[in-house]
Amino acid sequence: MDLERPKRTNAPMKPKEIKGEKIELIVFTNNGQTYHFFEVTDFKPTTTGFSFTYTGKATGVTRKAVFNNTCTAGYALA
Repeated sequence: MDLERPKRTNAPMKPKEIKGEKIELIVFTNNGQTYHFFEVTDFKPTTTGFSFTYTGKATGVTRKAVFNNTCTAGYALA
């Protein structure tokens, strides 16, 4: 049985927009700080960075956040 493997590439993956489901987001900044967001919804890559909506764990307040690519080293979605 001959199975076809997906082609590997070093091209960066294009981040996808995530709507509706709640996810965790960890943001790594260029100055070494790490931010962890829970209950993230509406994650949206933009031409200059990314935006999302989250609920503050301590306050319970829902807010919209925007990060710029120039100050962000990367992020992880879970």
